Amino acid sequence: MPSGIEGVDAAWLTEALGVEVTGVRSDRIALDTGFSSLLYRLHLTGDHAPATVIAKLPAQSEARGAMELLGGYSRELAFYRTVAAHAPIATPRVHAARIAEVGTDFVLILEDLSNWDNADHLAGLSMDRARTCIAALAGLHAWSRTSADPAVLQAFPSLDAPIARDLLLPVFAPGWRVYREHTDATVPGAVGAFAERFAERAVTALAQLTEREMLLHGDIRADNLFFSGEAMKVVDFQFAARGCGASDIAYLVTQGLPSGAREGHDEALVREYLDHLAAAGLRDYGFDDAWRHYRLAAVYLMLLPVITLTGWDALPERSRRLCLTLTDRAVAAIAAVDALAAFP
Repeated sequence: MPSGIEGVDAAWLTEALGVEVTGVRSDRIALDTGFSSLLYRLHLTGDHAPATVIAKLPAQSEARGAMELLGGYSRELAFYRTVAAHAPIATPRVHAARIAEVGTDFVLILEDLSNWDNADHLAGLSMDRARTCIAALAGLHAWSRTSADPAVLQAFPSLDAPIARDLLLPVFAPGWRVYREHTDATVPGAVGAFAERFAERAVTALAQLTEREMLLHGDIRADNLFFSGEAMKVVDFQFAARGCGASDIAYLVTQGLPSGAREGHDEALVREYLDHLAAAGLRDYGFDDAWRHYRLAAVYLMLLPVITLTGWDALPERSRRLCLTLTDRAVAAIAAVDALAAFP
């Protein structure tokens, strides 16, 4: 198992890909967006080797320890090994997926999507692209309930895992202080008051967000989406988890859409999602439950950009702006859909 990009050489790739690779050159990519892993574009030579592939390896920073605690690397490898070929959600072709039996070393060799359009999370999705993604997520969620081997799903933790309560929630408070110091957005008083007690209040969402067992992407950000015409492929399954499907939809819509594009469409998008579920054979998820889950998740998943802000001093400028923007969008959505009313 290579412990770094130096070990992903021609000999290793020849064995892993099953074709002769005579030469390899690596370029580091995604420097401003890859927080938890290292990404490289590999340029290969060899008669039957692909011209380029993407190599994904564990981070060499403190993020590696966090991902080990969260099981992020093993989740992603499990998805590509046991789910990607069967679930109706398109992903890059997997050339190799190896993970060490002990420790966190892993290597993923994936199809290079450089000819596809990678969505810009900072700019936000268009409504048409958001709807394309909602349809794909509905396919994954329905498949996980109607067709998947239940044993396969157990490789992915529940949203309400102890690590979420013990590791993630306590980090919200310092991240929120950084947000309030640097945002130009107006935070409604009720949202600010809730955020001051976030760890205490938001934890109550977790039991409700796991009332249903669906396989979730868990980090369905715009920059994890690649488009070619009407086709879409999804990457980055390090936060794949089991829970209520509307939580994926809430994260996508409340943080992936600019507030002006999202405003007034939340309920309609949830209903559209449920229509896709029904078309895929899953008809027992009613609007009242899905809307409650959507509003709970809109609040709880504000956690993700906020806790990233705790590393403010080390974050690149674009990453700072991105996390502030995502939190701004989440705050606006929470107020717009009266999401706090879903909490006891």
